Amino acid sequence: MFFAPSRKLAARRRRDGGHRIYDPRERALLGLFDAFLRVVSPIAGLRPAGPMGEPSRARRILALRLDRIGDFVTTLPALECLRAAAPEAHIELGVGSWNEPIARRLPFVDAVRVVDAPWASWEKRTSFADARRALGSDWDLALDFQGDVRVILLMALAGAKLRAGYGETGGAHLLTHRARWDESRSWYWQNLELLRTLFPETDFEPPARPFSFLSEVDRETARGVLDTGAHSLIGIHPSAGRRLKQWEESKFVALIDRLAETATIVLTGSSGDEALVRGIAAKARKPPRVLLGMPLLTFAAVIERFDLFVTGDTGPMHLSHAVGTRNVAIFGPSDPVRYGPETDLSLRRVVRQPLYCSPCNMIRRPPGECARAPTPECIASVGVEQVLQAVQLCLNVRL
Repeated sequence: MFFAPSRKLAARRRRDGGHRIYDPRERALLGLFDAFLRVVSPIAGLRPAGPMGEPSRARRILALRLDRIGDFVTTLPALECLRAAAPEAHIELGVGSWNEPIARRLPFVDAVRVVDAPWASWEKRTSFADARRALGSDWDLALDFQGDVRVILLMALAGAKLRAGYGETGGAHLLTHRARWDESRSWYWQNLELLRTLFPETDFEPPARPFSFLSEVDRETARGVLDTGAHSLIGIHPSAGRRLKQWEESKFVALIDRLAETATIVLTGSSGDEALVRGIAAKARKPPRVLLGMPLLTFAAVIERFDLFVTGDTGPMHLSHAVGTRNVAIFGPSDPVRYGPETDLSLRRVVRQPLYCSPCNMIRRPPGECARAPTPECIASVGVEQVLQAVQLCLNVRL
């Protein structure tokens, strides 16, 4: 029978929390897969073997964050802290090819492995076997910052002696160090919690931002793309990756019309967002500048040039935090505490409308009423004036 969640379930999840996997069919499948792994792993030699070593003595460390750009950016503070906790170790970072440009610029990792996991790779076809080969072998310690049983299995197949992760979706028996999972805390905190499990004597504090992965060449390229002029420069990224999290086009148009009176407006998006972005630009009284499909480092350098960046709950929101640009983020069904900024709130503003069922974090399989609506109520109820007020507070100007 098809599982159609309701807003009542959303309200219960908001009030009481609940399992990370809220679809009972999906939970059952994961349970069966985990039971299969428990039977097969001793036969296949995947269980941790021998006495458990000390993470502080690990000399070859593999850190894995195989999902999308926003999730990857939330891991940067933890990666910098990992370097501080293991200063003599050789640390390699496994990421999808879409995150490789930033990963190769990070000063706190020694090497980067491109691992395009089939469940996260939208741009090209890949397989689980391809991901396994990309990991290599002979690791003293491997960490899964994603909280995914598939990544835990990859670490076990790679023969990592110590394995750290969460095990919330299965595979806990393949880990040597299991971290606490807490849906009520920020992902920035969650990633640091994994390190606290490995190095309990170390006091981890998130390092200050911005992160220094942009070069002067990147900034020069951005200057060539975007000449600021005399006005304030405000970027707007209309796409939120999923329709469920995306503010209405008509409201973006109204916002642009108000902001264009005192600022230069730039609309950004991926090449796949062209119809959305150009459609909004065409309806504005004063057409904004449109920038689409930029390389990742150029895009980050352009964001750095903005005086303010307006986004939804999406990867570019986290990029703005990473490069130190003021941000106003429009939230709907996802929890801004879990998925939003964790920095100085004088520079970051979350705009949302509290409802009895929001935030529910039911993104992949939303309540039927929300899936059928052009825009779910939790995001449709966010008004233009709310966003304008947040912009005003961030820029300390009157609009």
